[in-house]
Amino acid sequence: MGHYPFLFVNTTLVVGCMALAVVFLTLPLPKTETLYKYKVSLRFLAGSYITLAVLKILIMCFNLSLLNLLSMERLTIASLQATLFAISLIILINPRFVTKKYLYRQISPVLFLGLLYLLFVAKWGDLNIQSFSDLFRYKFSPVMIVREFFALYYIYQLIYLTWLFARQVKLFDNKINNYFSECSGQCLSWIRYCYIAVLMVGIGAFLSCFLLNDLWFFIFTAIYTLFYLSFGIYYIQYPRKFVYIEPAVFARNKAVDRVVSYRKKLEWPELRSRIIDEKYYLIQGVNIEDMALHLKIGRTTLSTFINNEEGVNFNQWINSLRIEEAKNLLANYPEYSLTQISELVGYSEPSNFSRQFKLFTNESPSIWRHTLSDTPDYKLN
Repeated sequence: MGHYPFLFVNTTLVVGCMALAVVFLTLPLPKTETLYKYKVSLRFLAGSYITLAVLKILIMCFNLSLLNLLSMERLTIASLQATLFAISLIILINPRFVTKKYLYRQISPVLFLGLLYLLFVAKWGDLNIQSFSDLFRYKFSPVMIVREFFALYYIYQLIYLTWLFARQVKLFDNKINNYFSECSGQCLSWIRYCYIAVLMVGIGAFLSCFLLNDLWFFIFTAIYTLFYLSFGIYYIQYPRKFVYIEPAVFARNKAVDRVVSYRKKLEWPELRSRIIDEKYYLIQGVNIEDMALHLKIGRTTLSTFINNEEGVNFNQWINSLRIEEAKNLLANYPEYSLTQISELVGYSEPSNFSRQFKLFTNESPSIWRHTLSDTPDYKLN
């Protein structure tokens, strides 16, 4: 390939990384305990972006060769970057999970293998592997054994980080669904796509340890340039989203759950009847804390009632009530548009109403209404 495409992509990467690093270090944040680890992660990301930019500058200025199969340098960078990006995303959904001790535990194998490699290189010398025949010839060399073991560890690391991220996402979803009746894009759905990108770039970095042709390097460089810039842009938008999800992820420290003022034992059937009779579930944007305050009980108490007595989370229960109400309106008010019905049953977005309706009935609202209209003299009570 020509020199100019490489120069353009590398220059874009360097300028973009340096600009985002400055933003990471200067981004104004409220001084709250819940955003502290996010602020720390910004500093680590800034260091990572600056390091990558400097490495690219050195490669461009001194024409450094990257032709070394299964190089320790590339494996080390890929491993540290995979850990950094995965942990940075986990911080967004569960800041309390990531501690200094946990970070040291994740990085220590990389440091150990790096130190072992340096000791072996000092004793037996380094190897510059230019072909697969060289790789096969030196596979039992002590230096190559460390590199091969690191490659296996890196594969394990990608699998482990994927499992860990999926587990934390599941816990995050449970908190969100036990708090919100309707969750829009503010509930950080983009984080899942970011992790998929992290995993794809991580796999690409591993493949780069074995593929040495110019076309592959150009494609992969263009891909991770786009990834670094997109990741940084999304990451700095988090504080704006955090304001919305904070009450769900970090329950406010309140005194013991309040109880109703009368002496009779608190029972779910009575509370359930109040919610349904007053149609409190139709309020747009209602969350479990709003409903608990309305009922004069604690949020945890209400959540426990719904989970245990209804067998579903808050989000599922509210949506089931809304869909039943929507079915009533669709049957009895054919003049109402789907957008009107969506608003009447508490949805802020018609698309979300249609999605939930299909989830509960296996049909879209329009098809359900059309099917109903073919049934003579049928009305829902």
